[in-house]
Amino acid sequence: MNGGGTTTGSANSSDEALQASDINVEPSASPSRRAVYEIVGGERRWRAHQLIEAADILCEVVKIDDNEMALQAIVENLARADIKPLEEARAFHAMIDRGWTVEQLAKDIGVQPTRIKARTALLNLDETIQKLVDSGAFPLGHANDLVDLPTADQINIVRLFSSGRLKDWSSIKAAAQAVRDRIEQGGMFDDENRPEPSKDDIAAMSRMEKTVERIIAAIAGGFKDGECIALKSIDPTKADKWADTLASASRSIRSMESQLRQAHARSMLV
Repeated sequence: MNGGGTTTGSANSSDEALQASDINVEPSASPSRRAVYEIVGGERRWRAHQLIEAADILCEVVKIDDNEMALQAIVENLARADIKPLEEARAFHAMIDRGWTVEQLAKDIGVQPTRIKARTALLNLDETIQKLVDSGAFPLGHANDLVDLPTADQINIVRLFSSGRLKDWSSIKAAAQAVRDRIEQGGMFDDENRPEPSKDDIAAMSRMEKTVERIIAAIAGGFKDGECIALKSIDPTKADKWADTLASASRSIRSMESQLRQAHARSMLV
């Protein structure tokens, strides 16, 4: 077999050369007197044979329809280490357009349905953002949080991230949620309609700020080189109780963090 868009095998190829292997080819109509084949699966192996200038390649001749060939192409591409998220997305979407359901496609190619749904959702992103994701300039995890947002908001959030005003995934997530809240509320955030904080509100915020500072100082003081110092002087059986208490506090802190990040994100998006 030799190179080119199709793979050509001589008419006197031996039966042994056509035994089952990792390379599958399909007969392709051609006016040439020589038998012409098209690679269905195993193109990377075929290219490897070209690099070492191998004279023969073991292969299997198969006859399949266009749908099966498209499916084989996806399986082949998924094995590539350098496959890009949007390349996957377009391949999955093409198969769905051919009539596959997400569940059937997942079963046929051996991936989870959630992966197909997540990848195809990326096609809702603005084309410029899609290119940024494929190039690695905008993280895939960040992009997943933007797929259900209006295009203008997607672009705005990416610009804020690029400028450093939104710093990390939690900030992106908060900004995306802020947009969803705005849409659900039926309008933009309006500082003019925001009530003025009362004296009690300001005092409560000041107390919370001081409390958080004390908690951080106390927790930091309880560790040395990553080890919980208190465990050296208390009954170890109490450790589980302490852990539960910290877990409860941690949930409250994460909730507060989420709300504060959303408030910050709203101020960026106004």
